[in-house]
Amino acid sequence: AARRSSPLLLVLAVCLLAAGVLPSVFVPPARGSSELATMAATVGAAVAAVAPQAAEARLPDEFVAFAPIVDVLPILPIFFLLLAFLWQASVGFR
Repeated sequence: AARRSSPLLLVLAVCLLAAGVLPSVFVPPARGSSELATMAATVGAAVAAVAPQAAEARLPDEFVAFAPIVDVLPILPIFFLLLAFLWQASVGFR
């Protein structure tokens, strides 16, 4: 009979692999990065001062009735991801 490895062992192996690979993926900041950070903060403040209404965006009047549906739409991909895991769990992660 074939021996199946524990799912916990598989998850642990993937986590250890990710922990070993991820630090080498990121590039360390350059030496002049403080000037770049200051410039980015200045640009961000200017954009926030120029367009404060962007944070309070509204639907056009014709579509205000659909606002509850529009509020839910961004989380639909998460439900599809969870549905995929549920499906795989039901077939035994084949």
